[in-house]
Amino acid sequence: MLTRKIPIYYLLLTILLLGGATFYILHDRGIIGGTSSSIASKATSTTETTESTVRKECKIATQKGFELIKPILWAKPVDESPEYAALKASVNNLIEDNKNTGILTTASVYFMDLNNGAWTYINPNENFHPASLIKVPLLITFLHEAEKNPQILEKKVVFEKQENVPTQHFNSLTIEPGNTYTIKELLKYMIVYSDNNATNLLNQNVDKEEFKKAFSDLNIPEPDLRDPNFLISAKRYSRFILVLYNASYLSNASSEYAMELLTQCNFKEGMVKQIPSDTKVAHKFGEWGSNVNNVHELHESGIVYIKGKPYLLTIMTRGANPLQLTDVVSKISKVIYDEVSAKNTATAKL
Repeated sequence: MLTRKIPIYYLLLTILLLGGATFYILHDRGIIGGTSSSIASKATSTTETTESTVRKECKIATQKGFELIKPILWAKPVDESPEYAALKASVNNLIEDNKNTGILTTASVYFMDLNNGAWTYINPNENFHPASLIKVPLLITFLHEAEKNPQILEKKVVFEKQENVPTQHFNSLTIEPGNTYTIKELLKYMIVYSDNNATNLLNQNVDKEEFKKAFSDLNIPEPDLRDPNFLISAKRYSRFILVLYNASYLSNASSEYAMELLTQCNFKEGMVKQIPSDTKVAHKFGEWGSNVNNVHELHESGIVYIKGKPYLLTIMTRGANPLQLTDVVSKISKVIYDEVSAKNTATAKL
C-alpha cells in the first residue's frame, strides 16, 4: 500500500487554525485575556485610581502609577442585580414604613454578595455625615504607613485630656489622661470601642496627606479636614470595607489584622442585634447629630460572614432619635440576613 505524504505547510496551517479557535473560545468565555470577578491581593504602593467598564459587563477599579502591572482594587457587575430585587423591595418597604411613622427622615442601604459581586442599592442619591465610620480609613492609613515603616505602630504617645471631644450616645472604654499608649493600642481603642479620645490622638499623629490619599486612591473625593459637613454615600463608603475584604489595598496580613479588629467591635445595638449571635461580623458604626435641628444619623458598615454566602452591607440612616435609629438598622440587617440565608438554603438543596 502506498502512503500519501501530507505537505508540511498543511500541518502547520491546521495547528494555527486550531490554536486560534481555542484562544477565541477561551477569550470569549473570559478564561484568558478577559476580566475575572475574583480579586487577588495587590501591591501596597498606590497613586491615582481609575475605573473602567470591561465588555459592558463588569466594572473594575484599578490603580495607576506602575510600569508593568495594573493592580485591581475591586470588580463588580455594572448593573444592579435582579437576583436581589425581592431583597431590595423588602428593605425599601421597611424604610418607607419607618418614614411614615416619623422615625426615619431617610435611609440608604448598599448590599453586595461577595461570592459573585451582585449588588443592590436603596436610595442611591442620599449622602450622610460619615461620623465614626471615618475611623476605618484612618485605620487603613496607619496600616498602609506601617507596611513601609513597621515601627510606627510601636510609637508611644501620651494622652492629655482634651476639650471639645465629640460626644456619643453609645460610649464604651476610653483611654485615660496621663497614660502612654502605642499607636497600635490606640487603633484598637478607636475601632473596637469607637473611642473618640483615641481617635483625636491618632489624628494628631497621622500623615494628613496620606489620609486624604486613602480616599483619592479609591476614587472617593478627598475630605476637607476643616469641613464638619463632609458627606459620603453608602456605596462609596463601602469601598473601604471591600478593599479590606479583598486585601487589594493593604497587604494580606494588614487586611486580616484590620478585619480582625472590626470583628471585635463591641457595638451590639445595630447590625448584629437581631441576627444569630454565632454569626461573625466585621463592622463599624458611626453616629452624628445636631441638637439645634434635632437631626441625628446612625450608620453601620461591615461584612456578615454567613457560611458560604458572605455579604457586604452598609446602612445609613437619618432621623430625630438616635436610639430609634438603632432599631431601624437592626431590622434592616435582619431582613437582609433572613433573605440571604433563605437563598443560601434553597441553593444548597439544589
